[in-house]
Amino acid sequence: MAFFDLITPDYSGLEYLRDYHTLGRRDGTVDTLLKYSYVSKLHAVIEWREPNWLIKDVSKNGLKLNNKIVPAQKPIILSVGDTIDMAGMGDVILTVKDLSAPVPLLINQASPIETIKIGESVLLPSDSAPELALHLCPDREQWFSDSVETGEETGPHEHGDLIRINNVDWKFLLIAEDDATTVVSSNQITLDDVIFRFDLSQDEESASLTLIDNGVELELGERSHHYLLVHLLRHRLQSGDDIGWLDTQLLMKELGLEETHLNIQIFRARKQVALALPTVTGHSKLIARRRGSLRLGIKNFEIYKEGVKEA
Repeated sequence: MAFFDLITPDYSGLEYLRDYHTLGRRDGTVDTLLKYSYVSKLHAVIEWREPNWLIKDVSKNGLKLNNKIVPAQKPIILSVGDTIDMAGMGDVILTVKDLSAPVPLLINQASPIETIKIGESVLLPSDSAPELALHLCPDREQWFSDSVETGEETGPHEHGDLIRINNVDWKFLLIAEDDATTVVSSNQITLDDVIFRFDLSQDEESASLTLIDNGVELELGERSHHYLLVHLLRHRLQSGDDIGWLDTQLLMKELGLEETHLNIQIFRARKQVALALPTVTGHSKLIARRRGSLRLGIKNFEIYKEGVKEA
């Protein structure tokens, strides 16, 4: 994770870099706010252009890099240890500490040096003691979190938002700000085009899943959450309801699961399918929640028990 030390007349601490990071005096629009008269509203931009971080002076008062004046509007490659003097006044100094590729983070507000890298799906604060299931919705390109205890969804979470984990506030640092809904082209493959083939043992103690995407088979192996999907599908078939909402409490009773375990299985099912089908849209429909009920949004599926296809 890329970051620099910031020292000003009023503050000293760490600042983590987004992929396009702005610094200046314009409150509410820049990533690093510097409220000093000699700092321009938009003073400098630090940008990730793989494999380098570049800094560009876009101000009226200039800046110095390692005590040398930087030409205006000219991108300069940064190195670890570089010092950046905003406006050359010697009051606002940034020291580059890390120039790794940008990643989305959660930053501990009580101790900013503590961070959590967030992938497309993650259990927080840990897999062994989860409180929240955080995931990036592939369709909406936005972050949502589900309570492991209640399953309640919160979001979308945006850059700068706070999320509370174990009674500690964590701040989202997202490397790109794109809240627009993905536009699906007419020829783009969606989850409705994928065949879900489930293979159950005779006693139904094991359940395997194979995804068939345009004739290509993707074996996802045996997982307990595959049987959860099968159960939701069977409910939809038996009820004759194309929508297939199932009361969460009834589902837990039928499967013998506590709510926390159920919510972890939902999280893992979403994560596994999303990782297996990164170019397919419609993932948000896989498992949906509504007022204490769940439904499965799979359109094409086959269920086999000991090799025999269920009607």
